[in-house]
Amino acid sequence: MTDPGVLKTLRDSGVTIYDNSMISLFLRCPRAFYLRHQRGLVPADKTGNSLALLMGLYVHKALEEWYTNRDDTKAIKVFSELFGPHEGQPTISTKTGKELSATYTVLFGCSLLSAYFEKYRDDNRKIVTLETPLAEEISPEVYLAGRIDKIVQGPRCLVFVDYKTTKYINDFQINPNPQFMTYKHLTQQLTGEPVSGELDLLGVSKTKTTHELLRREPFDYSEWQMENWIQSTREHINNINRYIDRNIWPQTWKCTQYYKDCFYRPLCTLPSPDAYERLIETKYVEDYWDPFQLD
Repeated sequence: MTDPGVLKTLRDSGVTIYDNSMISLFLRCPRAFYLRHQRGLVPADKTGNSLALLMGLYVHKALEEWYTNRDDTKAIKVFSELFGPHEGQPTISTKTGKELSATYTVLFGCSLLSAYFEKYRDDNRKIVTLETPLAEEISPEVYLAGRIDKIVQGPRCLVFVDYKTTKYINDFQINPNPQFMTYKHLTQQLTGEPVSGELDLLGVSKTKTTHELLRREPFDYSEWQMENWIQSTREHINNINRYIDRNIWPQTWKCTQYYKDCFYRPLCTLPSPDAYERLIETKYVEDYWDPFQLD
């Protein structure tokens, strides 16, 4: 299923739709899942917290433009205009007092994209689709959603491609990877054909060359692995739905990830419930997660 209108109608009619990000957050902390996805809460001031996500989003937009028209200038312009208002600014080191240059800048992003275009300009694989939102029913009235960056015709089979802009260049886990397994399942349901995957990595680092930051890595999963994945995914979703029915959301006390505090840590440090809703009103706003990211 790919039609955004149908997908929105399903969601509005009460059909449950999950994606890998939602399931992963539930597994990390049910309380955080409740606050993010049941109440739709995000910090009112997100300044500085989403630069990595914004760069990734706008790199995706630039690559979509480039693979559509193969025009370097237009693709660079797309990235520059979208990311420019948000780019990182120099900061002062608390240890040395010296100025530290920002990592997430328009200059870095444009340099990375230019190197990408040069490196992969001769990739002549046929592009089947770009930026395709998909959802399939994996149990009654429960849909699993994802957005496939690119599907190409490989030498043996169709290949779904996932772009990753990340600082964790050498620590990215491909096997097992529930997000990629989701994409394999959705792509096979869409095409009716066996498919494999490809990680298209665009690393983020001030100390490595752009050549070091670009890497493509093919991968695949066996039928047995996929059976284990879908069984596990269904069970995780069943657990989410049980928590929803009971309205009980335990904490796991995993307050730090990627060296940053959980957005909801202030709510977990309150000594009494009296100020809970008041803190939510002052520190958070509603912005519900869109599994399809259609905007």
